[in-house]
Parts: sequence; C-alpha cells; structure tokens
Amino acid sequence: MVDMGFSSTICAAIILASLLLIMGSAETTLFLTLREGFSMWIDAYRGERARLDVRLQLNITWIGDRAVNITVRNTGSRAVFLASGWNDVVVAYNASGHWRPFLSSFEVERIRVIGSGGYFTPQSHPFINPGEEALISVQLPEGAPNIPRGSPVIVVFASHYGVSAVGEAVRP
Repeated sequence: MVDMGFSSTICAAIILASLLLIMGSAETTLFLTLREGFSMWIDAYRGERARLDVRLQLNITWIGDRAVNITVRNTGSRAVFLASGWNDVVVAYNASGHWRPFLSSFEVERIRVIGSGGYFTPQSHPFINPGEEALISVQLPEGAPNIPRGSPVIVVFASHYGVSAVGEAVRP
C-alpha cells in the first residue's frame, strides 16, 4: 500500500487557501457593492432634498421680435446660482401655425430683493437668494423666426437643481 498522507495534506492546504481566497474576494466585492449602493442612495436623497428646497416663479415682463424679458423669483429656501452654463432658458411660440421651441441665450441684467428698489449686479451677486428676483434678458438664437404679434409665448427657466419655472404671455 502506498502512503499518500503528505500529498493529501498539501492538496487539502491548497484547497483551503483557495476557498479562503474566494470567500474573501466575494466578501470584499459584496462590501464594496453595498457601500457604493448606499452612497448613491444618499446622493439621490440629498439631490431630492435640494430640489424640494427650491421654488421658482417666472413672470414675462416684455416680449419683442427677437427678445423676451423675464423676472425669476426665488420663493424657496435655497440659493439658485446663475453661473454660465448652469441654467437654461427655453422660449416656445407659435410661428407660422407651428409651435417652435428654442434653447435661448440669456443675460442676467440685475438682481434685487423682492419689493425693494435696491439692485445687485450679477458680477458681484451671481445668485438669487430666497426672497430675491433676477431680471433676465433672453435672446432668440440665430435662425429663429421673429415672434409674431398676437402669438402666445411660453418661457421655461430650468435651474441647475433640475427645478424649473414656467411663464406664459401673449405678444401685443
């Protein structure tokens, strides 16, 4: 009879080490996956919480051939930043019997506290705090048709939080 004791011990040790390595890898993978999942859930919760704190109102104050002036009020509890590329303005109107939406460029003219006469410049105050409003000039892009007289105009201001404000008026 052949004695296989030594090779059986080495074989068992290799199998045990392999099983421990596989179990450790699986446990590490599970831990990292759970940590990433919880991190994504917390980020989503914080984003939703921020959106709940943002409330905006939009009023169209003037409509011209190729421009619209709007006022965006912050009635929420979180500041809305007006950095370039962080917000979008869409202007839609009925031109030639078809509704035409355009992603438009805009310029913040000034910012003021609601109901006051004092103004801030957007260079020194590039955000709308709660209780403030921004006076914004919106220009239609090149190639967009003029806004016809009597046409309803819808303007949407979309903030970097994903919250938007909508206003509607008719061009006189």
